[in-house]
Amino acid sequence: MWLHQELSKKKVQYYFCGGFACINVGMTARTTADIDIAVPNGAVGYGTLLDMFSTGPFVKHGDNHYFYVATTGSFVEVDGIIAGWQAFPELTKARILKVGNPKNPELQLAFLEPAGLLRLKLSTWANETRRNSPKRSGDMSDIASIRDLLISNLRDQGKKMQLVKTLDAQMKKGLKDWIREFQDLATWQALDASITA
Repeated sequence: MWLHQELSKKKVQYYFCGGFACINVGMTARTTADIDIAVPNGAVGYGTLLDMFSTGPFVKHGDNHYFYVATTGSFVEVDGIIAGWQAFPELTKARILKVGNPKNPELQLAFLEPAGLLRLKLSTWANETRRNSPKRSGDMSDIASIRDLLISNLRDQGKKMQLVKTLDAQMKKGLKDWIREFQDLATWQALDASITA
């Protein structure tokens, strides 16, 4: 909430992504040790975020920034990302969900919507090093949970998604690698019938 309030005061648009977002809008049943937040490039964006990282309640250790949570007495790693870098969509192109109290916009956090999160996760799945790292189980949980959530939502609406048309080459590779490993093409086709092995 502090990040949201400070960025809002400074008029910096943002969206949460990664595991924190997957838990909050992707219905992923897992925990995460960090928070990923994407902001625009430039002085009023990534520069502002770096300025925030250099003061309390942040502590820097190595290349990482940790936010001190006074209520629990613990630290949470916060990763700043430039929106538009690699697979992270620019803020003008990202679909954002506001989560929180609709009567009080100041208390609504901004998250990348589930289909955007799925695209990001497929992009990371294409990276064999990451796929075989300690992040594997979280990524597996995120991809399966978000995919199943999207299938359920679309089934309720009597629709399917055109996922393949929205994927870049890296994301398509991640999807193919996933299907090859888990042999679940039929499940993916419930989301988008054009998906092939």
